[in-house]
Amino acid sequence: MKPADAQTAAGKPNTDASAPSPLKPGEVRLMTRYRRGPFILRAWRRLRSELGALWLRARGAHIGRGVHIGPDAQLYGLTGLNIADGVNIGRRARLETHATERGQAQITICSGTHIGNDFHAGAALRVLIGRNCMLASGVTILDHDHDFGDPFDPHRAREGVVAAPTVIEDGAFLGERVAVLKGVRVGNGSVVGANSVVCSDIPPLTMAAGIPARPLRRWSESTRTWERIAPPPGGRA
Repeated sequence: MKPADAQTAAGKPNTDASAPSPLKPGEVRLMTRYRRGPFILRAWRRLRSELGALWLRARGAHIGRGVHIGPDAQLYGLTGLNIADGVNIGRRARLETHATERGQAQITICSGTHIGNDFHAGAALRVLIGRNCMLASGVTILDHDHDFGDPFDPHRAREGVVAAPTVIEDGAFLGERVAVLKGVRVGNGSVVGANSVVCSDIPPLTMAAGIPARPLRRWSESTRTWERIAPPPGGRA
């Protein structure tokens, strides 16, 4: 055993220049996603994804290259579906674009975005998800609510909706089971904690969580850290 190997085995840091930079305290690197599996399995997955994309394009959807949509997807209103290159969507996705008197609603997912299982997006106007976003499992993004303007008119609540475009900007991260409601804009590079309900805009480079979600931390370029946002007077810390 080489001395450097002996030091590593003993729990001491390896000072080899080719070794990766040391991790920060509490930091863990996940390696499972890089275990790509046997070549034949990867080739089959690519072929299945390409065949699925061809079928969706033939039915009117706009699908880029290298798009993967997992099994058991439910896709409605395909002419309003726009998925750019390199998007990865997990199992059991449900994407719905509705036809209205204003025309076909649109769901747009930009390049490089990764979305977990059980994703639901529904558009009566427009849902836009930017580039290189990361959405965990169970995320819901909507641009409309049912119209409950008259609680004694069930037809109005069933057929009518109140809609406003919903936008997730580039590089945003949405945790497990986050719900983003109509008319909301989540700023670029922002992080929304698990189980949050986003009812109002989240500024760029902001960590938010809660029901309803509220900003908790903001990224500081000067210190290169997430700094706590002071609560409003009389608010909770």
